[in-house]
Amino acid sequence: MVVDEFVSAIHPTWFIFLSRSEVRVSAEQSNDFKETVRASTDIVGLIGETVRLNSVRGGREFVGLCPFHDDHNPSMRVYPDQQSFRCWVCNMGGDCFTFVMESEHVEFRDALEILAQRANVPIPARSQQRPGQPGLDKAKLLEALLWAQGVFQQTLKSVPAAEPARRYLAQRGFTQETIEQFRLGFAPDEWSKLLDQARGRFTPQQLLSVGLVRERENGSGHYDYFRDRVMFPIHNERGQPVGFGGRVLPGADASFGKYFNSNENAVFHKSRLVYALNQAREAMKATNTVVVTEGYTDCITLHQAGLRNVVATLGTALTEMQVTTIKRFAQRVVLVYDGDDAGQSASERAVSRFLAQDVDLRILTLPAGEDPADFVTQHGPERMQQMIHDAPEAFDFVFNMSRNRHGLQTVDGRQRILGDVVSLLAGVPRLAKNVREDLLLHRTAERLNLSEEVVREQYRQARQGTPQRNVQSVNTTHRVDRPETPASVMRILQGQPTRDDRFECDLLECLISAPEWITRVRQEIGTADFTNPSLRTIAESCFDIDELGEETLAFGQLLSALDGNEPAKRLAVWIGAQASTKQIEYKLREAEATNTESNTTDDCPLLLRRSLENFKWRREEQSHQRRVLELSEQCEGSRSLDDETEKLLRQFSDFHQKRASKKATG
Repeated sequence: MVVDEFVSAIHPTWFIFLSRSEVRVSAEQSNDFKETVRASTDIVGLIGETVRLNSVRGGREFVGLCPFHDDHNPSMRVYPDQQSFRCWVCNMGGDCFTFVMESEHVEFRDALEILAQRANVPIPARSQQRPGQPGLDKAKLLEALLWAQGVFQQTLKSVPAAEPARRYLAQRGFTQETIEQFRLGFAPDEWSKLLDQARGRFTPQQLLSVGLVRERENGSGHYDYFRDRVMFPIHNERGQPVGFGGRVLPGADASFGKYFNSNENAVFHKSRLVYALNQAREAMKATNTVVVTEGYTDCITLHQAGLRNVVATLGTALTEMQVTTIKRFAQRVVLVYDGDDAGQSASERAVSRFLAQDVDLRILTLPAGEDPADFVTQHGPERMQQMIHDAPEAFDFVFNMSRNRHGLQTVDGRQRILGDVVSLLAGVPRLAKNVREDLLLHRTAERLNLSEEVVREQYRQARQGTPQRNVQSVNTTHRVDRPETPASVMRILQGQPTRDDRFECDLLECLISAPEWITRVRQEIGTADFTNPSLRTIAESCFDIDELGEETLAFGQLLSALDGNEPAKRLAVWIGAQASTKQIEYKLREAEATNTESNTTDDCPLLLRRSLENFKWRREEQSHQRRVLELSEQCEGSRSLDDETEKLLRQFSDFHQKRASKKATG
């Protein structure tokens, strides 16, 4: 095949990206091979693995959300008779090779080989080697991961050292069929087992490129990355293994974390992948619903119980790209969280991130102390399915949480609920001028029995970050060119913080100074515990960076996350300076390194523990205040109190005596 014929065979859009040397090498590909791959690839099936497609015009066309731009109204058309596709908004289009090149960010040769493997078409030997970087093409890396998956599976089945792993999976209730379905495996506690088995088949550089091995610090070679762990292969939409999650066995050394995943690489993109999507895809399409859990084992247990439309995040909070991925298959997204404080906090944060997404977002929180696996085991799949069906809309979930926190019976409670709701809505990305903005503000007014004008004014102020104005100034025509710094920020910067401000600044000083404690802090408190909106925003950014799996929180990362919120950024700089002046980092690390009275019994540095206890004490105080207000309303006009009311009032009195003796910090 001559060069001109090869050039005419590929999509013209991509010729400009191919160097002359690449064209010469590509010209060696057999035209028969390429056409065999094309003929073996149904473009509707290929794109349908990534995008939810709906048939139109009697099946002559299919329509779906375009994956190449932020598409809310399906604008991509797939034409099965021409085996082509086109987006009528961003104008991306072409054949099956173009789709893979764009979606996988690869060159033509890689796309050809990926599609050949997908269609089980043998790849000619001369096409398997790339100039410049031999053996590092994407197809070869996927082959290495598929091989490793098989090795881990076989190890789990037959190696005596894997017996603890087999017992663990049996204790989790996994059947042999389930273990096979999800390709579970085991990595033995050996430093070079996988390296040795790969010799002659894959190079250390190839294994390094997909995160299966690491380089030794002294540069003398490599070692296996996963050791003594149950292996959970992570597959892309087409069912190809692209990474692994490794779980330490119960009782083994968990100092490196109970779970850890493959590192980001050419084929593994943690922020856009979800676990078990390849298993759940068809059920998601059939039910138009996807259930998202936080853990692999929860996801697998629900599948085994017959709930097939379940996926899981990869050890992090759900990301926007993951939502974009799954909404191509299902419009209704049900996030399932444990019923503890951490689960409640995570659910509220998910709402703030995705409320403007073009999905029917639901939040399901399970009873306290139960995770999805426990719940379905104890109550059965039918009860779990009913809970999923009845999960409240995201907005209703947030409103109910705030109502339970503050109560609707008092003017103060309703005002606080309004503040919570508009503060959350103001921070939702891309909500402004979205039709959902109007719908949510209207619903807020209805639920609080307020005029929509009042709600909109509060929302406008929250979006601008301006301090509350009195009633007389609300209707004035005065306008400012840029938002003023909120009073809640100015009072801190001017050295006049409230007690709550001090509590929250103290904790943020610890998080910024010693970010390795963020995960621990998230287990005890959530961002909803922050009362100052700007301080809450800073805490959310710290938690977000931690959830994305960053090894450390660099201060520059925090400032970057606060771009567009200058008051919060200014406040974060101030907190960082305060922490430096107080030598917070030194105090925390000194307490952590020494086993003295400067440490608490739970190994949490005393300085950090005091900050956490202040938060918990305040939470308990607020709970008692709400309860006594409710009791006072119940007793209003009554000459006597019933036994239950008297008991609760005595408890409240005891609480205040305890508070006076404790003398909380601040």
